[in-house]
Amino acid sequence: MTEEISDAVELTNFSVPPTIYTDDGIEQVEVFSASAEKQKLSLLYRKGFSNGKETIKAVELKVSGELPKWLSGEYFTVGPGTYDVKYNRMIETNVGFETGTTTFSMGHWFDGLPLVNRFALDGANNKINYRSKLTSKKFETKIREHHGIVTRHPFSLFKTHPNQTPLAKFLGKKRTNKPELESCSASINNNFPFSKPGEKPKIYCQNHAKLDAYDLTPLRVFSWDEIDPSFRGDHASPHSHFDETTGELINFNMEYHPVATKYNFFSISEKYPKGQLIASVMAKASYVHSFSVTPRFIILVIFPFYGKNAGINFKWSDNILDSFVFKPEEPTLFYVISREKKEHVAIYKSEAYEDNNLYLDIVCYDSEYIARYLTLENFRQGLPIRLPLAEVRRFALLNIQRESIKYLNNAQVNQSTMASIFKRSSVYYSQQIPHPWPEANYVRCSDSALELPAINPKLKRRKYRYVYGIGFSERAAKQVTEIWDSLIKNVKAVAMWSVENCYPSEPVFVPHPGQDNDEDDGVVLSVVFDGANVQSFLVVLDAKTMTELARVELPQVVPLSFGHGTFKETSV
Repeated sequence: MTEEISDAVELTNFSVPPTIYTDDGIEQVEVFSASAEKQKLSLLYRKGFSNGKETIKAVELKVSGELPKWLSGEYFTVGPGTYDVKYNRMIETNVGFETGTTTFSMGHWFDGLPLVNRFALDGANNKINYRSKLTSKKFETKIREHHGIVTRHPFSLFKTHPNQTPLAKFLGKKRTNKPELESCSASINNNFPFSKPGEKPKIYCQNHAKLDAYDLTPLRVFSWDEIDPSFRGDHASPHSHFDETTGELINFNMEYHPVATKYNFFSISEKYPKGQLIASVMAKASYVHSFSVTPRFIILVIFPFYGKNAGINFKWSDNILDSFVFKPEEPTLFYVISREKKEHVAIYKSEAYEDNNLYLDIVCYDSEYIARYLTLENFRQGLPIRLPLAEVRRFALLNIQRESIKYLNNAQVNQSTMASIFKRSSVYYSQQIPHPWPEANYVRCSDSALELPAINPKLKRRKYRYVYGIGFSERAAKQVTEIWDSLIKNVKAVAMWSVENCYPSEPVFVPHPGQDNDEDDGVVLSVVFDGANVQSFLVVLDAKTMTELARVELPQVVPLSFGHGTFKETSV
């Protein structure tokens, strides 16, 4: 765990971008470090943290290079589109009241209102059509009307001061079915099994806004408990798992209770359109963003980043980083759930696949500081920070069957009072009542710091060799205040695509059609922000060599994104 920075700067309610001046053609800003020494820091990525624009009507883009002939489909991405909302307010002056303009600014990279992009790729004719949409315009209007932000769901804001009274926040929790009043920017999915015969294709964003897959028009807000009331909860993972073999969509909801939090796992399929409850796990309230699935098991990882007051603070607060605290003295717990028996079968402490054991590859940090560093103030003002580096670790959960028998026998006598009102599979872990949990050992998988990992989707829940992600070039790794500037392929010798002052988003792997192809036979797609020219482009890389095959410049700047993308193949 790293030492906390005592000189961290608190973000004000209305963060106004700093003044920029030009020196030899390079955008720079005067800032003061913690030691109060004046510095000049290059900020070529700064405009990537500004508001984006939309391209409502589809346009054909000029392709530089050649797309693979087999590449045909739709590539969707979602990420921040609006950080700053201007509104009018009355200001008292010496001569009375006047109307002035104020800006409400989001405080964190992950808090921007969404911009959804759609690329239609036609490799046979070397063409790409593009359109984009800001999907939360009514939410933006509400911010303008109320001079602040009110969220309807937990896990909606990382570090943004809402500038609202407690009463306004309470009244704002009312559910809405209007998607433009939702900020759905964490994930995007085209595998939801809810389409009816003859229905137009749809895509879903977190919370879950249902969008038209062609023109990106927001249609409605979907809620899990519409399918089954037992799927209720305060938060669901933005990253559902779709098992192509069984046709199941798997997710969980979190219910907060005074003693612990109940994680309800469920599945939905064409066979069971009303869904099935798989199992429930009682554990501490933690920031759980995702989970893992193998053919036989579901793995829930509870990190020691726990909600204050059993998560009650978080349920009624607005900011994740103000509502959770990192406790390095406590273990990370791996909860293993059987998809076949539909029960919680093991706990271990400490992209998954299995043999007789379970293996999970996880991007790890020593603490939660990485999330605290990614504020707009740090990026816009160029404060002299160095981002912590991630480590990709492979955790091994050994002897699942043997440990399952030991766990279930132990569960008969070691249930907590809170857990006893639920299924036998729901057991609450406590350090005060030690249990003989097996330990999950790990090995380091890569010498490179990698984020937003992606693999060939054909290898999900199976052994795989190659991982793609964003990382730091040698140039960026030596500079303070630099961010991820490269696309990386993790092999024995790291393969990398990097262009100076260009900052990629999450890579999406698109495999070459066919059954007997190499694992890395395909392309990697990523939307890139060019800080030197203040423009964005889509890059298409050969996944084997990480060399550039093609790129297309976009008609607008797409803000720098830590968001996600998805690809939907269409027949050639």
